[in-house]
Amino acid sequence: MLVVPAAMALGAGTFGSRHSRAWGRAGALTAGLGFLGACAMAVQAASGTPASATVAGLVVSADRLAAVLLLLVFGVSSVVQAFAVRYLAGDPRAAWFTVGASLLTSASAGLVTSATLVGLAASWTVAGVALCLLLGMYWHLPAARDGVRRTATAFLIGDLVLWTAVGISTARWGAIDLRTLGADRPDGPLLPVIAGLIVVAALSRSAQIPFHRWLPATLAAPTPVSALLHAGVVNAGGILLVRLAPLVTGELARGLTITAGALTMVYATVIMLVKPDIKGALANSTMAQMGFMILTCGLGLWGATVFHLVAHGFYKATLFLSSGSAIAQRRRAASRPPMPAITARRRALSVAAAVALPAIALYAAVRVIPLTVGDHTAEPALLIFAWATGAAATWGWLARRRSIGAALSAAAVLLPVALAYRALVAAVSGFLAPALPAEAAPAALAWLVTGTACAVLAGLAVLRWMPATVLHRAVYARAISAGHLQMPVLAQPKGVRS
Repeated sequence: MLVVPAAMALGAGTFGSRHSRAWGRAGALTAGLGFLGACAMAVQAASGTPASATVAGLVVSADRLAAVLLLLVFGVSSVVQAFAVRYLAGDPRAAWFTVGASLLTSASAGLVTSATLVGLAASWTVAGVALCLLLGMYWHLPAARDGVRRTATAFLIGDLVLWTAVGISTARWGAIDLRTLGADRPDGPLLPVIAGLIVVAALSRSAQIPFHRWLPATLAAPTPVSALLHAGVVNAGGILLVRLAPLVTGELARGLTITAGALTMVYATVIMLVKPDIKGALANSTMAQMGFMILTCGLGLWGATVFHLVAHGFYKATLFLSSGSAIAQRRRAASRPPMPAITARRRALSVAAAVALPAIALYAAVRVIPLTVGDHTAEPALLIFAWATGAAATWGWLARRRSIGAALSAAAVLLPVALAYRALVAAVSGFLAPALPAEAAPAALAWLVTGTACAVLAGLAVLRWMPATVLHRAVYARAISAGHLQMPVLAQPKGVRS
């Protein structure tokens, strides 16, 4: 599962120029077989005997956490590469995509299975290099070159601080085995410094403040590259923090993680609400979702982190791969007669229904399947996120169908969805519990930060829904300005016409 995708990248780079479509299919097939292998490893890990091996000196092991993350890596890779076979048909750079996607798949698999700190850092760096290669597919476009420059700069900073942490920890404690890190947690005055460096590396890869400018600059990449980036690569920050959780539980690291995650979540949500283009809105949506993921890491809600990054990975890959269909649907909707303006009373009733119906459905689901509030407090955090998502979906439904029947139909759909979601969260949390760190932030802090973030986002939603005012226009204008990227004047490559 690590070697074959890497060999596929080497073969596509050497011989792919003549048979790019065949190599693309082979890359998708390889990722699909890797997904089946991840399923087998999940079954084996559930039995209490995780798979392990040594590849060219790199020790790898697949416990329950690694098996779930491998399902994400190979699942997203197989779907995106299969999509790219048709999307890039006839494109002279199609073989280049197979090279980058296969290399990224191999490095990501190494990132989630490496049993040593050095192996994890090496996989981390290779994954960043593979992404930069993919972002440079259309190097003749100035926007693509600007995206590669911004991404490479952020990744270089993150890689330097991560390798600095690896060097300090190796010099101080020797080679660190991640399989026994929880039981043999190192200690000493250097631990807060190492933890801070690891957090900075995670923030850079997940496009968190102050490294938030590189992700919106990558929109010139083709859709399959964007899907791999937003569904997989940006999750690496959360994966790094989960796998190195015993090293990043100090107050300094926790405060830095909570602050960056909460600020990025609010900032990116505001930008997303005002972005007029689909890919721009999706990019800022990803940034906000990563803010939530990083926030849960800071609060020690490791179960919520893993569940969210896996769910978001498949969800965001679907959104990017279907963005063309969404644009076509929006054009068809624009040609229809506009709906009559909604009255203030009906708007208030719709907002109340959008807020109340998901809450009632989730409450009923919790009554059927009670919460398991343990060391991670993950399930309440995921319920808050599910309520916000359900409220947004219900509001979208009621905005198109303004009737009591529409509200009743929304309630009829929300209840079974809430039950299924609750059952899935309980099953995944129970499966992952033995492989997750036990330490968590105080429950009071978790609820305080989560409640404050929800209150801020609720205020932004109310501001968006209310009629236009001076405050509304001022916030809108500042958000548009904050989300604008100034494109530098880049020199055109030799031999390329503008």
